[in-house]
Amino acid sequence: MLTSVMVELLQVEIDDARLARLLQLYMHEWSGLVPMAIDADAQFVYDELPLYADRETRAAYLLVDGSDGLTPLGFALIQRDAAACHHVEEFFVVAGARRRGAGATAARRLFAARPGPWTLTVRPENPAGLAFWRAVAPDGEAQVDVGADGVARTRLSFVVVPGGPAV
Repeated sequence: MLTSVMVELLQVEIDDARLARLLQLYMHEWSGLVPMAIDADAQFVYDELPLYADRETRAAYLLVDGSDGLTPLGFALIQRDAAACHHVEEFFVVAGARRRGAGATAARRLFAARPGPWTLTVRPENPAGLAFWRAVAPDGEAQVDVGADGVARTRLSFVVVPGGPAV
């Protein structure tokens, strides 16, 4: 039986080396499901990371082991739009911390830290991800959005009330 993991959120700059390494693991996992670009240095290409330098509208968080406050367990990238709605753009938990509560705890802490409207989208290639988000945000309203790439993604929308339960 897996033991639960304590997890904390640590907001980081986009040039944090731990974030860069975790992003490579994340993209490696996705490369088995969707095409991913790789550069000449054998690094997966994530063109949107420079956008996270804008701390007014975007934030990058490491999910770290709460028992030592150091060991990275994953990351979350979020964006706030002009209507003050937050969007989970990317969310990743390392395999060894999955199914131990790390992801759910981190997501709930993220939402509680930024009350108000939230959305996230899940690609059809990620049914486990959709099940995870439906469990974390059971009251989320689901709709299917077809992107410019023709992929139909499930979008969950929900509101976190200040001082209320974190989803």
